[in-house]
Amino acid sequence: MNTYRKTAIIVGILFIIGTVSGILSGVVTARIMASAIYPLNISASQPQWIFGTLLILLMGYPLAMIPIMLYPIFKRHNEVLAFGAVLFRGVLEAVLYTASALSMLLLLNVSEISGKTVVTDASNLQTLGTMLIGSGDWISMVLSVVFSVGTLMISTLFFQTKLVPRWLSAWGFIGAVLYFIANLANMFSLQHLALSFSGTGLLMVPLAIQEMVLAVWLIVRGFSPSAISSLSLKTLDYPK
Repeated sequence: MNTYRKTAIIVGILFIIGTVSGILSGVVTARIMASAIYPLNISASQPQWIFGTLLILLMGYPLAMIPIMLYPIFKRHNEVLAFGAVLFRGVLEAVLYTASALSMLLLLNVSEISGKTVVTDASNLQTLGTMLIGSGDWISMVLSVVFSVGTLMISTLFFQTKLVPRWLSAWGFIGAVLYFIANLANMFSLQHLALSFSGTGLLMVPLAIQEMVLAVWLIVRGFSPSAISSLSLKTLDYPK
């Protein structure tokens, strides 16, 4: 039982680390991105930009660890669905977060080059920067699709196993559906902008709150003992 309790605490902490890191990254880079000459102004605030990029990785990798931590427990109920959660919220999400961070670092390179070239090249570099920003937005939107699908799997597993209260896992399922809808709307919009907490992006709020409630629940209460006992009767082996 101590193993399950530790797993619940670790998963809760990973949720919090990922969410806080994502928020901090947005705060650190917001002023830079608000500039009229963005992204050519990035090199003037290089330390902040690199720090914000590293925070993206600090958000992505802990979040990608969550389905891996839960896999040994979830597989006792449904190994295929548990593996799907690892694939989407683990492997694919980590790859896309890495791609997102690399696109940010490429923007820094463009900005550094702009400071070493003649004025006549500035428009070409601005165009290149705009293309990189657009590619970053597309990466973010694909990431949102992967995140939504993976969250649907995790919420379904939580709901079926009753490891946490069903109202909490159902909240996560509904939140993931709303998140997916919001992202799909942005993908088919004229601007193709990545989600933000405005407009259709407000549909992200229910899932954002649910994940923090889930994190606190896992840290304070852990998994349901009766659900753990039920899973222990399954024939699949759980590593001790």
